[in-house]
Amino acid sequence: MTPGRAIRAEVVVAGAAAIWGLYWIPVRILERQGLDPVWVVLGQLCIPLLLLLPLAIINLTKRQTVSLGEPVTGLLMGSAFVLYCESLLLTEVIRALILFYTMPAWGTLIEVFVMKRKFNVWRALALMLGLAGLVIILKIDESFSLSMNQGDGMALAAGIFFTLAAMRVRQSSNVPVFVQVFSFFLYGAMAALIFSLLPVADPVTMPEPGLMIALLPWFLLMAVGFLIPIMWGLYWGSRFVDPGRLGILLQIEVVVGIGSAALLAGEPFGWREASGSLLVFGAGAVEVLTHRPGSRET
Repeated sequence: MTPGRAIRAEVVVAGAAAIWGLYWIPVRILERQGLDPVWVVLGQLCIPLLLLLPLAIINLTKRQTVSLGEPVTGLLMGSAFVLYCESLLLTEVIRALILFYTMPAWGTLIEVFVMKRKFNVWRALALMLGLAGLVIILKIDESFSLSMNQGDGMALAAGIFFTLAAMRVRQSSNVPVFVQVFSFFLYGAMAALIFSLLPVADPVTMPEPGLMIALLPWFLLMAVGFLIPIMWGLYWGSRFVDPGRLGILLQIEVVVGIGSAALLAGEPFGWREASGSLLVFGAGAVEVLTHRPGSRET
């Protein structure tokens, strides 16, 4: 790989992560038009899927692979996206971002207890920092009561699902970028549909046909101008960026998301949010900076 390609890949990943930090803005705008959160998510996943379907059919006619990868991995990644998107609508953006990015803590627990990796000092530090940030954000007091709402729980669950999916992706072989992007929207739509049928949320009401027709141009704009290019850039760029540097670049999303929420949505950002953010950032930094490419521990 040439240095120029590596630099371009890092710029693409950094830009995609920064734009992804603004994802909460169009999501909340769509909800304010009268759509249930489930329909906000379904629309964002189904429209890109339909736009990419002709390309998938063309690939099939040319006898190129359109493998949909592993369904379990796809559903885990899709569930993570659905829960994360829902959390942005049901809790503060800052809380959703920080709770979602406690992933290093869950990754450490899964690696040690499921994958039987050695529990070293770096994993212990990442676990302690991540859980400490979680405690501060959720305001766990001496009576062990939690200030957690439904959106907070979804953000936490999204981070756990994403961690499981990412670990399965690491162990799988490389597939074309188009297949990765197409599978993301396909399994994401499946996960959103499954979630809408579960009795864990408020009953989902069908939107008025006129409302969906009026919002269709906005869903198309979001698919073409945001979701498809951002996901394509992330999947393409991650192929040419070292895992440690990739982890650091992806945390740009948190910085942009927290800053934009504090400035545009007027969400509180005091010592509690700042401390939780620093601890979660620290956990992520420990995880990526102690990453050793090529080792069996990786």
